[in-house]
Amino acid sequence: MTIKSILLHLTNTDALEKSVSVALGLATENGASIKAVYSVLPATPPTSFMGYIPPELIEQTRAVETKAAEEAVAKVKDAAAKVDVPLETVIEEGYALDIINKHALAVDLVVIGQVDSDDEKASQYQYLADELVVTCPQPVLTVPYAGNFSTFGKHVLVGWNNTREAAKAVHYALPFLQKAEKVTLLSVNPDRDETNENASIIAHLKRHGVDATMKVGHWKDIGVGNALLDTLVDLNADMLVMGAYGHSRIREMILGGATQEILNHMTAPIMFAH
Repeated sequence: MTIKSILLHLTNTDALEKSVSVALGLATENGASIKAVYSVLPATPPTSFMGYIPPELIEQTRAVETKAAEEAVAKVKDAAAKVDVPLETVIEEGYALDIINKHALAVDLVVIGQVDSDDEKASQYQYLADELVVTCPQPVLTVPYAGNFSTFGKHVLVGWNNTREAAKAVHYALPFLQKAEKVTLLSVNPDRDETNENASIIAHLKRHGVDATMKVGHWKDIGVGNALLDTLVDLNADMLVMGAYGHSRIREMILGGATQEILNHMTAPIMFAH
């Protein structure tokens, strides 16, 4: 896999510059183009809404959203021009999840920003990442709202548990793994001996020019997500790769899960694949 086209989700949030910087850096490094998409919330209420909304309020809402979209597009155009990255911009009315998934059909990677719960402008995107990482046809790179990520990927930590999701994540992450100075695969609390399976994925990566190491860890009373986050810090890794939602989505919503834990507390760019 090579990265030649990147879909960047634009927002009106304070953290937009973080994801713009990451997308432009990746585009420059890989000779890729960017499609930047701003999803404008529908100005009309759903048919199930029983109340009355004055037309002038609908128009006012649409005007505010349009202005925010235009400002976001202007920011990314200015930033892309400075580094000479090919850019296409799209402003489309609809729900962010639907619009991103539609445009993601013809790209290699989707870049979105983590939601800052303290940013009121980010409320409409509160659950976007949760849904996108499991529905998107391409891998999703999520950028934390706090921190500087102009460069990342020198030491990549991979959450590995010998599952379909983990295998797809490794496959999609090959462009990052092949450029990394160090790659560590982490198996968290395995319930059986997976020595042979672990050796197979290490050998597979070796054939792709990736000299990875396997680490198997057992944590008492700590979930997989927190174990990954703790190890990310302990190893001074600057990127995490993992499969998203290995269990039922409903089960994850009710009981919580590794993906949810990480989306809430991420400290480095994370690439998810499902």
